Amino acid sequence: MSDSRDLLPGQQDPTDLPANQVQFALVISRMLDTVKGDAEARRQMVYDLARYKLTEQFTYADAKNIDNMKQALEVAIDEVEKFSREQAPLERLPQQQLTSSRISEASGVLVSGSATVLPPGIGTSRSKLPAVPGPLWPVIKRTAAILVVVSAVSLIVSHRDKIAALRRLISSQAPEIALVAPKPEATVTVAKPEMVPSAPPPPMPVLPTDYGIYALIDDKSLAELNAISVMAPDMRIAISPEFKKPDRPHLPNGHVKFIVFRRDISNVIPERLEVRVVAKVREFSTNGASKNSGGGEDAGVIRNFSYPFRIAPIPGKSEMYELHASDADLELPPGHYVLSLGQQAYYFEVDGEITDPRQCLERVAAGNGTFYAPCQKARTY
Repeated sequence: MSDSRDLLPGQQDPTDLPANQVQFALVISRMLDTVKGDAEARRQMVYDLARYKLTEQFTYADAKNIDNMKQALEVAIDEVEKFSREQAPLERLPQQQLTSSRISEASGVLVSGSATVLPPGIGTSRSKLPAVPGPLWPVIKRTAAILVVVSAVSLIVSHRDKIAALRRLISSQAPEIALVAPKPEATVTVAKPEMVPSAPPPPMPVLPTDYGIYALIDDKSLAELNAISVMAPDMRIAISPEFKKPDRPHLPNGHVKFIVFRRDISNVIPERLEVRVVAKVREFSTNGASKNSGGGEDAGVIRNFSYPFRIAPIPGKSEMYELHASDADLELPPGHYVLSLGQQAYYFEVDGEITDPRQCLERVAAGNGTFYAPCQKARTY
């Protein structure tokens, strides 16, 4: 097969266009004569055309993929070339020798010497003769197969982005499909609704039915507090006037909450409340021994020692509020206390052995006034 360099004119003048045209025509004619009888040369022309078209379809942005596509095309060309070489011996069948061929001038039909010549009166239609494949039929089939391969490669190149996206989508969905694969019914165990234990309902809070101030004991019972005759003084005042302590209520421990149930609660209750210490008053004696004051064991004063409490609304009860200690771990020591609520003070007592020295004061009566001092240190007060 002639090389592409044969197209270059020899010693012709480049400016002589008619002579160059004649030279090109002669070279192209020789190349066509060479290819006409050489099936392998025809295939190589198709291969070169496929390589050129593949390179032509790639842009600068696709340069990173051109090597892979060229490799795929070369593999396809090798497979087609191998197939063509294997089929070539089968197509070279021995041609029959025409021993006594002649042309019937009357009918214009080509017959062999051993064949019977039809009479002139009987004509044979060309359209009814069996179609016998010519020598170019194998070449046409191979060319069609090569074109199919080239078209498939071109289609893959033009849609490579969509194909890559589809592969990523399928690979990402594969683990999800594996995760949601249904288990055999024999391994599924369904618990009956009546056998599933339900969560216990929250305990109903203990709430009063009558207006008043109540101590909530262990969230189980209520004890109403009684107002005393004096109000808690300002924290800058050490003690209040003496008052007679009520005999109730008694609380079993110092973990205490309060419930305020009043019609005018929004007007009288502040945001912060306090529980004040109440001290028992004793008379001071010069002989070193204290004795109860004239009021006996029932006399007491409010001191400026306090425990802060906070207020919270009770859901669904617009006239009720709960009072709880600011410190959730607070436990009042045994002794006497008042809940200071606005201008009122409500007395209560925490049962137990009183060991807090703040719960006791000694009163000294002198000519220039009455004085109070802490009780002498003792085991209990």
